[in-house]
Amino acid sequence: MAKLVAMESRRSRGGGLVALGGALARSGPAAKISLGLGAAIALFGTGASVVMARGARPEGLANVPLLTSSALAWGAGTLLAFAASVHAFRRDKQQGVRALLAARGRSDGEYLASRILGLARALAAVTAGGTLVAGVAATLLAQNASLAIRTLAGTGASFIFAIAFAATLAPIALATLGARSRVGGYLALIAVLVIPELLGGWAAHVLPEGWAELASIPGALTTLRSSLLPDAFDALRFAHAFAVLALVAAVALFVVRGQLARFDRERPA
Repeated sequence: MAKLVAMESRRSRGGGLVALGGALARSGPAAKISLGLGAAIALFGTGASVVMARGARPEGLANVPLLTSSALAWGAGTLLAFAASVHAFRRDKQQGVRALLAARGRSDGEYLASRILGLARALAAVTAGGTLVAGVAATLLAQNASLAIRTLAGTGASFIFAIAFAATLAPIALATLGARSRVGGYLALIAVLVIPELLGGWAAHVLPEGWAELASIPGALTTLRSSLLPDAFDALRFAHAFAVLALVAAVALFVVRGQLARFDRERPA
């Protein structure tokens, strides 16, 4: 870990901290497994594009970036967020990361920014990067201009979905997992991501029309993506989904700051 901080000290203040956070997010066997899984999903999407382009239903190419982005987000991306965030604060204290940062005059706010932005960048590299690879391959394999345009539009919408996923899940993962026990953090993450989705049917009867699909983080992300597709483009739906996700991220940032303060009170240096 001292080498990671030394790397940070050789860069600009902000860029080095983000690089440090990214390196911490990618460390550990589980994180490396998630990176490998992300690469495998992107390759599978590319291979599926080749098969579809040569098959009887080449119009399926337009769905490749949509399916790939979902698989990357809720598969490799979620695994990476869990691996990078669980016990993150305790690991950083035990391994001397925070002490070394403090010795270089870094504040707790800068430490948290490095962790959140570094994780977000790692998540974006896996989800948005893999989506772009599979989507561009599918676009290039399209046999006519109309299909190529639809596939490219789906790639753009899926890319934005992946960026929004990374920006939203990074603070959520650290807020739920960074300071809690493994079981407690996992249950908290499930409560945030899964339970609202399961209550979607109930939300449809309670919330105003058009808002039930935004009652969960997966629903808001899916709405964000679908609102950008040519056949269903809706700027207002996009704005609503963006606002909900921004609010969720802001709340998570507030919570994670409180979690770090509570962790420090319970485990003084």
